[in-house]
Amino acid sequence: MDRLVDRTISASAFTDEARGPLPARARTVVVGGGIVGASIAYHLAAAGERDVLLLEANVLGSGTTWHAAGLVTGGRTTAALTKLAQYGLETYAGLQERSGLDVSFQQCGSLMVARTPGRVDEMHYACDVARRQGTVAEILDPAGFGRLWPMARTEGVLGALFLPGDGHINPGYAALAFAKCAAGLGVGIRENVSVTGVIQSGGRVTGVVTDQGAIECERAVLACGLWTRDLAAGAGAHVPLYAAEHVHVRTAEIDGAVPGLPVFRDLDNSYYIRHELGRLLVGAFEPDGLPRTVSEVSRGGFAEFPADWEHFAPIRGKAEAAVPALAWTRYERFLNAPESFTPDANFALGETSEVANLFVAAGFNSQGIIFAPGAGKELAEWVISGTPGFDASSVDVQRFSRHQSNRRYLHARTKEGLGRLYAMHWPQLQPATARNVRRSPLHSRLAELGACFGELNGWERANWYGEPGSTPAYEYSYGRQNWFDRVGQEHRAAREGVVLFDLSSFAKIEVAGPDALAVCQQACTADVDVRVGKAVYTLLLNEAGGIELDGTVTRLAGDRFLVVTPAFSQDKTLWHLRRLAQGRAAAVFDATAGLATIGVMGPKSRELLSRVSPDDWSDAAQGYTEGRTVEVADGFAYALRVSFVGELGYELYPSADLAVNVFDALWEAGQDLGVRMAGYHALDSLRSEKGFRHLGHDIGPADDPYSAGLGFTVALDKPGGFVGRDALAKLDPAAPDRRVLYVRLEDPEPLFVHDETVFCDGEPVGRITSGSYGYTLGSAVGIASVAADTNLSGAFTVECRGRLVPAQVSRRPFYDPQGGRLRG
Repeated sequence: MDRLVDRTISASAFTDEARGPLPARARTVVVGGGIVGASIAYHLAAAGERDVLLLEANVLGSGTTWHAAGLVTGGRTTAALTKLAQYGLETYAGLQERSGLDVSFQQCGSLMVARTPGRVDEMHYACDVARRQGTVAEILDPAGFGRLWPMARTEGVLGALFLPGDGHINPGYAALAFAKCAAGLGVGIRENVSVTGVIQSGGRVTGVVTDQGAIECERAVLACGLWTRDLAAGAGAHVPLYAAEHVHVRTAEIDGAVPGLPVFRDLDNSYYIRHELGRLLVGAFEPDGLPRTVSEVSRGGFAEFPADWEHFAPIRGKAEAAVPALAWTRYERFLNAPESFTPDANFALGETSEVANLFVAAGFNSQGIIFAPGAGKELAEWVISGTPGFDASSVDVQRFSRHQSNRRYLHARTKEGLGRLYAMHWPQLQPATARNVRRSPLHSRLAELGACFGELNGWERANWYGEPGSTPAYEYSYGRQNWFDRVGQEHRAAREGVVLFDLSSFAKIEVAGPDALAVCQQACTADVDVRVGKAVYTLLLNEAGGIELDGTVTRLAGDRFLVVTPAFSQDKTLWHLRRLAQGRAAAVFDATAGLATIGVMGPKSRELLSRVSPDDWSDAAQGYTEGRTVEVADGFAYALRVSFVGELGYELYPSADLAVNVFDALWEAGQDLGVRMAGYHALDSLRSEKGFRHLGHDIGPADDPYSAGLGFTVALDKPGGFVGRDALAKLDPAAPDRRVLYVRLEDPEPLFVHDETVFCDGEPVGRITSGSYGYTLGSAVGIASVAADTNLSGAFTVECRGRLVPAQVSRRPFYDPQGGRLRG
């Protein structure tokens, strides 16, 4: 029997209810009976939820799960994802005993080979992250690789990362095992039931519609793979994912293909190989993927596409060159089937922005088997508690902008997305597809001045500048990239003179009406009942006290507020506030596209603004964190005196139609002041020196304000409280679980990526959450989260690509700790 593609298995193997009548109601409905949906259902039941119903349109495991290669690993690129992957390994190791089903878990290890110097750097970085999270990892030389994989040639191999705990599993049986365990805990399972819609009332889930009638529910989880986008869209929620062909082929029996052979990942050549039944299975993550619309995918389960040997030929040639035995064996199976991919190659998990209690777990980018146990556990806890219990920032479905669920956009991005899993994961890597979708009013001006654009949620943003009139491009590496010196010049100009940033991608949400203050007070940790024209830095929490958002709230009038948050949190901010405003006399609307944002930063910013505006720009006229409407160039703009760079600075908010006029006036008036353009890489280096937090890296839903060093934002006793207030009241601000340290390397050469391990007296105590090169300080500088009992007088080092680098640490930022330059 073909263990990978056994199409006879179904829920009827262990429950007589699989084809029974539908209940009229279930508290939680999970849509999708693949390995992810089955894991969620099991973990809900294991956490004590008994009124759970799992629905599958065909038979269990007949979607993406049945054709997965079943690879599992304990090593990923970030600490959060590594923890999820590790839980998967631990769960699979005991799944057969727990379920009584043979899931064929083979813990044979895995090898990732490096054929280029850049991949060697990535390999060392991945090794550091894995070890930090407790995964056993070893760097091998070419000879060591050859000993573990004798069928492969070692020519061209520079090294290999060996993870002995990795392996593979039969995905179909693993899905059934989760379902069987779930059924044993009381979960109802129904096969051959198609969910066609989500019922909601007042922005909250109240049921689902099926081809056999409606089912009332309080919570619905969409774990239905490539079908998730359209089902969510019918409910008004956006989940950006799109299908693409994924191929793996299998040889006939071949000498040397033995069960103990580690999984072989040749990322530089876009393929993997693993043992299967005395044969070799070769799979591809080619850089030129083939997107497919849902209309091209069979709804009958076990969907396949025709074999395409021509498209597979380049990958086949590389695999056969590396493993010569492949060239003279025959292939007995070509499996080409759909999997779903997201725009940023991370999966989509959590509650949707637009519909309360509508959760998703989809778009796993060919990593569903790796993450199914961990994602199932975490989403189950999220569904029950209403808040994530881990750092969900990189996978939270709310990180996407609405336009990213557009099918033309997704079709273009998915051509690249499939291959990104195995492509080099360079620092600052930018996508090549689906570009120039969202552009600020100043885009053409920035291009003329030499901007090298990066992309975030579809926004084209100037990351750095080459010579005016040039078209600069990235030359990637794990060392100093080609923009390093240019960004240093931008950085120094911000510290010593004046620079202009186009910050128009900032999310800008207005709250207006008689109840606007009440909405903002409930949302924010800080007291925002301030005088008109005052800006307040604040956090927005979930009910568990975790940080969901940060930004500034400015009171524009007695009944009107402007909330500004990072670009990637635009939709999250909008819908978070709309939920709080529901039933109140307050309107919440998105002003992002209507307002440009021009940052005028540096010691000479006041002088430059006085040249294009007749208003008084003295400290007495506008102090730090104050805002007002000013005349500027040939129009008006709202001017906010705040700065994310640690220097005197202002953010101007002209309407989009005036943005070019205002920018041109500033640029012309600043020439004799030495004005420069500056991009987001400079912004990152400047804020790193100043120790300002980066949402999604330094702070997230698993962090409370006290552990994040942001307790000053919390007004615990303000009237009416705020979301998360009760959870914070149970914490001792003086005894957080973690503490924040500012870290500076003593060696000027190494650079930070993120998640580097921090050691104190030789013992690991935490990790770098974000960092950049501090051009003013002359070395890499960053923010670390460490154990609260860390001895600050100890000897600190940071592991940078396998090397321990001495470091200085401080409880206060290294640059201008008193903040005097902001108030100058």
